[in-house]
Amino acid sequence: MKKLVLKTALITLGVTIILTISLFGIVSFCAPASMMRFCESLGLDNISGDYAYQEYQNSKQLSYLAHAFEVAADHGNYTKADERFEELYGEDDAGRQEFVAYCTAQNAAELPGGVPQYDYRSYLCGLASRVKFHLALTDDERSAVCAFAIEESPAELSAESPVITLAIEAIDAEDAEFCRLLLLQVRAEGKFNAENEHYLDLIKFLEEAV
Repeated sequence: MKKLVLKTALITLGVTIILTISLFGIVSFCAPASMMRFCESLGLDNISGDYAYQEYQNSKQLSYLAHAFEVAADHGNYTKADERFEELYGEDDAGRQEFVAYCTAQNAAELPGGVPQYDYRSYLCGLASRVKFHLALTDDERSAVCAFAIEESPAELSAESPVITLAIEAIDAEDAEFCRLLLLQVRAEGKFNAENEHYLDLIKFLEEAV
């Protein structure tokens, strides 16, 4: 009798485990957005980013792709982050316009008093600059990272401008050669207001790093 009860209990447990795994798989496949939020609530940010990307593939909503990129970048998954950013940034004019429109829409969410929290496009491109810095191996690739950060930064620099973000990352990494390259390209471009306080700080700290 005891053996029968034990056998029945083991069978029930086995069926329960199988059903739970099956349900988890079904929800993961059919509702990745729900799984993204669930994993996020548990602190499983890295996994939530993968579910966000899966949801983007289903819905084509850029908010999920942006979230997937940010999570990968913040967790040091640079190759994955770079691939997701390139998809977010757009590979043609239509894709780029969609990216710009999405970032502009995010800027519309303002703090009380009508003050924008930050420029979302600058934030994303700054994060992308950090990612690309860690992936760049050749001189051409490192030069391209500098060019990207400079291009995406306005003439009037602010704290979140991509070129500032990139400089901080290179200085923190104690990469003097990259700092030298960035300093040369910033000066050669002649794009930025030389009296801007952030520009002056940028030049000062890059010179010190070199």
